[in-house]
Amino acid sequence: MKNYVKPMILANDEMFEGIYTASGDGGADCWTVSATPVQDWSGSHKVFEIHCVHDNSVEHISAGTTVQLTFSNTLTDAYSEYPSSFSGNTVTITRELLGDAYQSGDNMTYKVWVKAADEATTQAVSCTGATISCTKTVNVQGKGGDGN
Repeated sequence: MKNYVKPMILANDEMFEGIYTASGDGGADCWTVSATPVQDWSGSHKVFEIHCVHDNSVEHISAGTTVQLTFSNTLTDAYSEYPSSFSGNTVTITRELLGDAYQSGDNMTYKVWVKAADEATTQAVSCTGATISCTKTVNVQGKGGDGN
């Protein structure tokens, strides 16, 4: 593939089938993201660790990231260490950053706790999709907002 074209995502609450548009890049031009289960049952929730790794070919100032995770089952509860919300089988986590310059190999790791209808369903929940978007900002010298 020579040129990446970001897919358009449309939501239709009347449809009961999902299509996952991830193409392997994690959904951002500078970060990749993955979610790995680290604990099947915490007494009430299944715990996933979120791994975000910055691309080695782009350096810029970042003021925040938004991660959207899609799970295999409808959730009854979800939370993270950072501001988050959930609806149906989707969790959105917004992480404000310090406006640091991110470059090759920089990474972030944090957790999300999810709960489904009952214990067995919660233990069986898997993450079926993960995307990340980056809020680029300019630094005091006026550079960085465009990824440079």
